[in-house]
Amino acid sequence: MNYVKLNNNDNHLSFGNFLTIIKKISTNKSSAIQTELFCILFNVESISDSTVGNYATGYRAIGNEYKQIYLNYKKHYQEDKTIFINTINNLLSIIDGIIYNINTIEELNNNKSLKLLCQKLHTLAKNDLSVSQNLKKELLHHLKNKNYYEFVIAILFFIILEKQQPIYEKDLINETLEEILRDTNMSVNDLKKYLEVIFKKGISLVPSLKKLAKENNPYALHELGNMEYNGYISGIKNYPNALNYYKQAAAFDHPTACWMIAHMIVNKKIGSLDSNDIKLAWSYLEKAHKLNSISALNTMGICYLHGYTKNKQASLDKAIKYFSEAAKHKYIYAYNNLGKIYENKKDYYKAIEYYTLSAEAENSWACNKMGMYYYEGKHIEKDDQKAFEYFTTGANAPITTRISWNTYNLVKLFYLKGNATLNIEKDLNKSLSMLDTIKDFEPANELYLYCYYELYLEKKEKKYLDKINYYLNILNTNLDKSLKKEIETNLNNIYKINIKL
Repeated sequence: MNYVKLNNNDNHLSFGNFLTIIKKISTNKSSAIQTELFCILFNVESISDSTVGNYATGYRAIGNEYKQIYLNYKKHYQEDKTIFINTINNLLSIIDGIIYNINTIEELNNNKSLKLLCQKLHTLAKNDLSVSQNLKKELLHHLKNKNYYEFVIAILFFIILEKQQPIYEKDLINETLEEILRDTNMSVNDLKKYLEVIFKKGISLVPSLKKLAKENNPYALHELGNMEYNGYISGIKNYPNALNYYKQAAAFDHPTACWMIAHMIVNKKIGSLDSNDIKLAWSYLEKAHKLNSISALNTMGICYLHGYTKNKQASLDKAIKYFSEAAKHKYIYAYNNLGKIYENKKDYYKAIEYYTLSAEAENSWACNKMGMYYYEGKHIEKDDQKAFEYFTTGANAPITTRISWNTYNLVKLFYLKGNATLNIEKDLNKSLSMLDTIKDFEPANELYLYCYYELYLEKKEKKYLDKINYYLNILNTNLDKSLKKEIETNLNNIYKINIKL
């Protein structure tokens, strides 16, 4: 069984990482010796390097005699918080290379190195699943109130008395999964069975998932719900079947299944969004929220934005609140929703800030937004190169989230006429091949028409004239005004008669 090396792992608030951070922030790295730090922390004369090394790496549990020292400290600390002043002075002396003899907690809290130490430790605490929510709240409270002294003491009590070591990889995996599934009725064993099917079954995946679903495996039920929702089983999207699977998975507190039910209702995939539908959607949204679904936060924002609430009242402030909460978790669609809100408010600085975050995560819709901002040079400096890059990224996004406007704009703004700034030549054949990837996208018809009349002007072949007539019949009078005028002028040259589109 393999050990987890705790002093080389950012996911653990451990004794070894405590010592490592002190060494990293020390002015003189050679003075921050592990054994010396250990002796300061435990107020002992000496200890062997190998013992401290094993404690630091997490290969051995900290000895009971040393834990007893901190059990005694913890007992007396409640009555006298100053008992660690000398310890903190000595740690700061090593960090700054200055002999400190600070007498009060208040003065210690003003030390910049102590503040830096706390900030570094807080990052570890946030990442460590073994740190309880109560301790995380306590540490955040100390940090906000600049109680750096109490912050460090709380850390010491945790890493010496509570943090489990050694940790084995197999145990860590199980414990991590149990932590994730803590508030649900889903089991690690069910997850293992589901993963075995996903990894091993290949083309027999769907029958195997259905077999697991009959055993009420929530992961299989949720996956089958996704397949029916996207039409991957029969080739046709089957929302009633998807809803049935999602409801069964939701009964086991599957957070995404709960959210998907609400998502389907809000987007009218199921029902008519009447008052009963809204009530049902909110019951699942609230359940998903309690199960820490980030998607649920975003959908709650949408509901408040459009008045899909129990009292049918819209609230922009509440919408922003939920979108902002989801955005803290880097949820792409929350970035987009906040961008649209601030764009409508004409706060373009904030709108562009959120659209950029989404576009940098390669969201197709946001890529098109940023592409247009840079191409038009409105509210941001014009930059054809960045516009081209964003449109290209958006055009190559996964098919399930790709929007056609990126390809449309690449053709219209860059390939149909060329772009001297980027050294892009006019390329009608490339334009047509790109348009063929979005041929069911109605606005593309205008560009098809433009391509074919340009080719006719160049080659005078009947097949292009036939294409011109075909797209004229489709478009009729629904042409973009500027494009309409340009086509009209050129067609007059082709037919030698006065044509009005």
